[in-house]
Amino acid sequence: MTDQIEELFADLRAETLPTVRPPGTEPLRKAVRRRRAVLSGATAIAVLAVAGLVAVIRPAESPMPAVTPASEAPTYSSEQLKLRVAQALDISEPDAPGLGEIITDTGSGPKQFSGAVLGGTYDVRMVCYGTGSMEVSVISGNVGSEPAAVVTPVPCENTRETVLTVPVVLARASSTLMVQVVPDVAGPGRAAFGWQAELAQSDKSYWQQQAGKAFGDDTSASIGSGSEFLSDGGTGYEQPDIEPGRYRVRAVCIGFGTVELSVGPAAGGGFPEYADEVAVSCSPDAPSAGSVTYTASSKGLYYDVTPDAGARHRSAVATVLERY
Repeated sequence: MTDQIEELFADLRAETLPTVRPPGTEPLRKAVRRRRAVLSGATAIAVLAVAGLVAVIRPAESPMPAVTPASEAPTYSSEQLKLRVAQALDISEPDAPGLGEIITDTGSGPKQFSGAVLGGTYDVRMVCYGTGSMEVSVISGNVGSEPAAVVTPVPCENTRETVLTVPVVLARASSTLMVQVVPDVAGPGRAAFGWQAELAQSDKSYWQQQAGKAFGDDTSASIGSGSEFLSDGGTGYEQPDIEPGRYRVRAVCIGFGTVELSVGPAAGGGFPEYADEVAVSCSPDAPSAGSVTYTASSKGLYYDVTPDAGARHRSAVATVLERY
């Protein structure tokens, strides 16, 4: 009996061993790709420090989804992709994301944004919805200095969206912010990428003060003033107690783009009817004031400043109302 058992084991080894192979390089490559595509759900915070820039991933509470093979990955319409990215970044107007972008054509190759901004600390928030991944470079530079850059992979997710935040510090001077995106996706309709940069509140206040200082001491006749860092919409000022007479409103914009200064009668809670308006060019270095004169035939006056797309999130404005 013992000899028969030994013969059976010998036959089994002869049949099985030729089919067993040690793992080669290809399974290792697949494992590496899987690890790059999927972040560990047990990792609460991942920090990446390169050239003085820090990337912080804030994962959601649900576990990370399994990687979907490219051949089985779903496709989406451009509108679906845009809305999911906008929702993740809390962008109320997907077609006007402020200082940022929503890229839905990620299947057509690398993308690049470059623009001048006011100096300060920016939070560059980014997210990818769908399948695949994005290699993102956030590059910052001041005039006359070497640019600093951070390169980080952003995985695309279709069950939740993890927002990656990269703080970027720019000297308070005319600066440049560049975001480069290299997609690694299976093709069109597979994923969308979005990013948005927001200046720190302390830096917004600084630039508001600088705009006000541009008037110098020539504000002795002022009866009203204000300042604002320009975001998506404009900023308005109502003076319901102004007596009838002739007035002048001046505005200074420090930054980029153009703003429109409009003056008219008090709205009284309704939509104002402007009597006059003027375009005021913004400048980061030597801003000049634009003005509108207005004769109030009745009590009350209203004026506001509306930024164009080039001024939103990149400019601060100050206004002065004076009897003229």
